[in-house]
Amino acid sequence: MYKKLEFRRQFLLTRDPLNSLSEWNWLKVGKYYLYYHPDLEVNHVELEKTSILLIGNIYDSLAPEKRNIDILKDIINMAGNLSSFVSWVKQYSGTYVLLYKNKGEYFIFPDARAIREVYYCTINNVVVCGSQPNLIYQFSDPKIQSSNNPELLDFYNNHLWDSRWVGNETYFEGIKHLQPNHYLDINRRAACRYWPNEPIKQLDLDEAVSKSCKFLQGIMRAITHRHSAMMAVTAGTDSRALLAASRGIQDKIYYYINNKGLGHNHPDISTPRKIFESIKVPFYVHDVPKDVDDEFRRIYLSNTFLATEQLLPSIYNVYFKNHSEKTCILGVGEIGRTFYGNQTKNLNSYRMAYKLTYKKSSYVIRQCEQLLAEMMPAARKFHINVLALLYWEQRLGNWGAVKNSESLIGIEKLDPYNSHLLNEIFLGVDEKYRDYRQAPCILFREMIRSMWPELLEWPVNPPCDMRDRFISFLEKVGIFGLLKELKYQMNYVMYNLKR
Repeated sequence: MYKKLEFRRQFLLTRDPLNSLSEWNWLKVGKYYLYYHPDLEVNHVELEKTSILLIGNIYDSLAPEKRNIDILKDIINMAGNLSSFVSWVKQYSGTYVLLYKNKGEYFIFPDARAIREVYYCTINNVVVCGSQPNLIYQFSDPKIQSSNNPELLDFYNNHLWDSRWVGNETYFEGIKHLQPNHYLDINRRAACRYWPNEPIKQLDLDEAVSKSCKFLQGIMRAITHRHSAMMAVTAGTDSRALLAASRGIQDKIYYYINNKGLGHNHPDISTPRKIFESIKVPFYVHDVPKDVDDEFRRIYLSNTFLATEQLLPSIYNVYFKNHSEKTCILGVGEIGRTFYGNQTKNLNSYRMAYKLTYKKSSYVIRQCEQLLAEMMPAARKFHINVLALLYWEQRLGNWGAVKNSESLIGIEKLDPYNSHLLNEIFLGVDEKYRDYRQAPCILFREMIRSMWPELLEWPVNPPCDMRDRFISFLEKVGIFGLLKELKYQMNYVMYNLKR
């Protein structure tokens, strides 16, 4: 019944033809073969010795009417080499993978946050890369084995939670995950950092607000120009800003929230409901049943290697059964806020593992040693907070990407914030305007004020229980940050005593 949903919207790049994927579409790209699920959009352009293949969707904020193929033509006309390609592509948003071929060299580029996942083989195999490690495993030749690293297996079996992997390794030996801000050099089977590649331009608040608003408004128009769209709106900062960016095209968007046992008095339901009543725009609250078809569950869990059942009821009962023809807009703008705080002096791997919620995993602490050594030179050179890179590349690049991959069985998702250009604008603003503890922070508050000021009449992320109210009180009196740091220092002392 659900056969067509197996590895839905996924792809596989191979060195040789595969007879076992006869129901998928395929395309020869130079010396490689691309196989892709019929529900996954693929576009391809060539110019002399250069070709670019697009898997997924890409959007131009300055020209919302342009289609995927139009943007590909723009890129190939402007990107004569790898360096110019990198610089040109960062202006776009979308959920995509780009395969760039130039004079016999092949490079795979994910979108800014690597939401469209890419896993690749580091050892010689018929499979080059694909959407999921278990998809690669299924078609690998020679057959890939599971990892024999005891630290990795301990992390996988005893510490891993909510799909929050750390690092670029996987459960499988010889398969790695392509992280945000890195491209895959196919000929060398190696990932290389390509961003940041130039100093972040420092912006004053007004200029950053103007540029950010113009970008988001353009991307929202580009998405609604191409797709029937739906957008989740909560009491949070990111969806409030995207709602503001949709002013003028709100009749083209189905606004909603999934009530997954929150209750109708929860701020994520009651706050947007009041907002939409005031602005006289329809808003839908989906009460999500818990029942899921067993066969759908089986395919869902096998499609994405790190899938959990957390989102499954919503994916099945809301997106798959009732809105599968739509594209879902779901924004994460937290790179524009100091989620992990300001960079500390003498930053170490334990603090990074602590931020990632894995203070007891020796594997994660060891991975963070490698991450810090790789991130720090780029961060110092271009004056970027290493903790911002950590959140971007590890929290969003692993957990966030997996959550998107889980949803592909039911619906295609897009994030307007997912752009190097926009995130450069965010990171170019003084951190005092991007304080995560403020709701909303000054940058986002002024963005909302610029696009739709009436939306600020309602609180952003108001406390919903005693714990939230207590934390809010501690923040107001200025000691919450001090208490958090004290807690960290106590944990760090205990860690060192046990070593």
